[in-house]
Amino acid sequence: MSNQDLDIPDEGLLVPLDMYLSNGVHVGLKYKTAGMRKFIYKIRQDKLCVFDVRKIDARLRIAADFISRYKPEDVLVVSNRIYGRRPIKKFAEFTKCRVIAERFVSGTLTNPNISSYVEPKLIIITDPGSDQQAIKEAASVGITVVAICDTNTRIKDIDFIIPSNNKGKNALALVYWILTREILKNRGEEFDAPLEEFISDAEPQPYLLKLQEMQRRRKRKKKRR
Repeated sequence: MSNQDLDIPDEGLLVPLDMYLSNGVHVGLKYKTAGMRKFIYKIRQDKLCVFDVRKIDARLRIAADFISRYKPEDVLVVSNRIYGRRPIKKFAEFTKCRVIAERFVSGTLTNPNISSYVEPKLIIITDPGSDQQAIKEAASVGITVVAICDTNTRIKDIDFIIPSNNKGKNALALVYWILTREILKNRGEEFDAPLEEFISDAEPQPYLLKLQEMQRRRKRKKKRR
């Protein structure tokens, strides 16, 4: 997909279109839910859904403005997905919000008697699929939920959707890098960290390696035919 395909001028976006495309923010999955259809631009020949970059950009702009209204200590960012851990740590480092970059302990938002208990007013979710417990608890106590949602996301209990690939390490890094930059800009603070600082250096999880191998086998079979 090129700039000409989408007819989007770079000057209208938070970052150049090529930056979105080269980091795969727009590439979704083969499965789509009803709640995410409005953000999808097209479906490729290989059946993968493609997000509308203009809608990703617009949602990031709104999300950054919204998050900026909260005190840093009232914001909690969460990622149980391994590729999201470094980006949220960097996001928290620069924005000074709270962070849970490990397994989300049941009761963290609902049980004052456990050591991990916190009382944020806003929670940012990296992947609703793997961070479902955090969403469930936030909804039960009335905490606002902002979530990065892929095409397969079920949007129940999510207050604000940021449509994006939330599986790829580069895509997650770019989303959090943009949010960090825009939030700090709204606060009147400087931000000059390169995107590379936000990109996870974690190895692919075993299930991803298996999935990639299965995809390679399917491609080889198709070529033989």
